Amino acid sequence: MGKIHYITAVVSFVLFMAIAHFVFYGMEIFGDNELLSFMGTFRFIEVFSIIGTELVIGAGSITLILFLWWWKKDYVGIITVVVLVAGSNVLNKAIKGLMERERPPFPHGEEGFSFPSGHAMVGLVFLLIAAYFISKEVTTTGLKLSFFVLAVVLSLLTGISRIAEQAHYPSDVAAGFLLGYSYFILCLFLYEKRPKEEK
Repeated sequence: MGKIHYITAVVSFVLFMAIAHFVFYGMEIFGDNELLSFMGTFRFIEVFSIIGTELVIGAGSITLILFLWWWKKDYVGIITVVVLVAGSNVLNKAIKGLMERERPPFPHGEEGFSFPSGHAMVGLVFLLIAAYFISKEVTTTGLKLSFFVLAVVLSLLTGISRIAEQAHYPSDVAAGFLLGYSYFILCLFLYEKRPKEEK
């Protein structure tokens, strides 16, 4: 990672805090309700919501952990995956409990609070860390980049699907992406800066 990643992570966190400020004090976010209503017409996108479910992320995380353990013997990497995925889930639920933002008043069948979106936050974190470790197995720069592009595209579709389902406000999803990205960069920084074993 380079300085650009650290800078964007800080900017991302600042933007998250700005949205959180508006939500915490019950201030109206420009375009939030309008975009929610508009996205409600794109019901076909709802299928991508499955990517952010606990079942898919849990199974994907276990697979990634087994890969790091059996093939790579990267035990710090395993810890990093656990801290990223499980940690982001715990952090998400803690913030939801603090913010106590009610979900949009539509029949979506979801329980619990709305801000920030867990599908967006944890989904992004999982897809990025999966892309990170998979990209380490290839040497072609274009192929490495393609894994991250795919991760970002799937993350965006997952987050947008939650707006289409009207289970989250757009600001919930945006906040989930912003905080998830910052958390990912922080954990990846700690992973890459760890003391290397001498051979």
